[in-house]
Amino acid sequence: MSVNWPGSRTPHRGALHLIWAVPLSVVSALLAVGLASFEWCGITQCRWGDRGSPIAVGLLALLAGLLVALPFWLVRWTYRTSVRLGVGTILTVVVAVIGFWVVTHP
Repeated sequence: MSVNWPGSRTPHRGALHLIWAVPLSVVSALLAVGLASFEWCGITQCRWGDRGSPIAVGLLALLAGLLVALPFWLVRWTYRTSVRLGVGTILTVVVAVIGFWVVTHP
C-alpha cells in the first residue's frame, strides 16, 4: 500500500488521453502530407515541369507537424509545462522537415 506524503505528486491520469489523441493526430497529419503531395505532383506522375508551389507544400508540412504536436501540448501528461512545450515544438519541427522532404523528393 502506498502512502501519498504531503507535497508528493501522483502520476497524471491525463496521460491516458494520449492513447487516443496521438493516433488521431497522426492520421490527420498523414492527410495533410497527402494533400501536400497532391499539391506538389497532382494526379499524374511527378515531372520536373509540373511542380506545385513549394510554399504551399511547406505550409501543409508545418500543419502536419502542428497536428502531431497538438496532443502533447494540450494533454497534461506531465506536471512540467516546459517539458510539454519542448516536446511539442521538437515534434513540430521534425515532422515538418521530414514531411517537406518526403513530398519534394519522391
